[in-house]
Amino acid sequence: MDEDAELFARVRLFEWDEGKRLINLREHGFDFNEIRGVFDDAISIRRSDREGETRFLVYGFLNDQEVAVICTFRGEHCRIISARRARKDERRKYHSRLSRRSGPGQN
Repeated sequence: MDEDAELFARVRLFEWDEGKRLINLREHGFDFNEIRGVFDDAISIRRSDREGETRFLVYGFLNDQEVAVICTFRGEHCRIISARRARKDERRKYHSRLSRRSGPGQN
């Protein structure tokens, strides 16, 4: 398990800006309260730093849809910044990574 995957495997605490949650819900249809569920299943993680802050682009599933979640860490908390439906190219890459992980002899 790589360092980023290990970091996310331990995530239990989440936080977000309430105003940002409402904007995200209106613009993308995803509520940060529900997004936490993405981290309970198979995810794909990519670093996506911005403005000097370590950020992550996390791909996963929510309600049978592939989603892309931007987040960072503030101490023990995973801070959700945004969530949206993954683009077609992102969905292809996500499924490709999942199939490589679950190849013959792997769980």
